[in-house]
Amino acid sequence: MKIFTPKLLTSIAAASLALGSATTALAQVSDSEISMITLTFMETIDIAFVDPVTIADPTPGMPATGEDTFCVAGSGFSGFSITFSNPDPAAVGFVLQPAVAGTAPILYEVFFKNDLSPGLGIPVAPDSPILGNVIQASVCTSPADDNAKFDIEIPFPEWDGRESDGPFTGMLELTVVSE
Repeated sequence: MKIFTPKLLTSIAAASLALGSATTALAQVSDSEISMITLTFMETIDIAFVDPVTIADPTPGMPATGEDTFCVAGSGFSGFSITFSNPDPAAVGFVLQPAVAGTAPILYEVFFKNDLSPGLGIPVAPDSPILGNVIQASVCTSPADDNAKFDIEIPFPEWDGRESDGPFTGMLELTVVSE
């Protein structure tokens, strides 16, 4: 029987390691996946700072008028529509109800502008959206952000001689929708 020397044992160990490494290298496999990264923004729309309109002591012979400025803001789109409605299901059109029961309501007109420039805007039909308005702000944080307005006009013949039936009150609902 032959006695192995440390030199021979070292050679056998080195050969075993080399074969083990080659086997591991030949057995490696891989797989991969791709992740799509997308940044999206939810569409948001906001109407804010719509205030009560009080029309007091109109000038005889002239229409009674009032206005309110408000803010429309949004993100994720560039335009909006706005609809003016009377939320009273019993009312037809834009009307102010008298304080005196049994007397006729007063009809009024609404005008809209997508800016704050002087003068009346476009006439508004009840429950008919006004399309194609450009979004001017991404957020409404204070009344200083107001960027649109509506005007109320009550023709003189509607209110003339009706002082004893008043005060007249009504509600106006504004709805904005992204386009």
